[in-house]
Amino acid sequence: MALISFWERMRIPSYDNPEHCLMGELIIDHEKCNCCGLCVKACPIHVLYLEGKSKDRKLLVNPHLQQCGACNDCMAICEQGAIKAVKGWDFLYRYKPVMREGLEPPRIFKY
Repeated sequence: MALISFWERMRIPSYDNPEHCLMGELIIDHEKCNCCGLCVKACPIHVLYLEGKSKDRKLLVNPHLQQCGACNDCMAICEQGAIKAVKGWDFLYRYKPVMREGLEPPRIFKY
């Protein structure tokens, strides 16, 4: 096991600390969403969930788990175009944020 110094440990960001990481942000258009649940199954972090029964179902972002990794899997699988990523994920803290030109929609794969 490799030993690392105190100062090296101070440079390691913590993913659950908002001071160390800038989390992604999603906007859900509830008028377009048909609550099929594909995005919920595709989300690797389980940020999205469906609430309610049959006609009253609604897609929501988990308020206790606001750690969207901005992978855009939910955008790619949504056939209705109801999900849009408005902010990407990035490191902060002792790391310089990568300046991106903007978020691009993912390629859509039809099956």
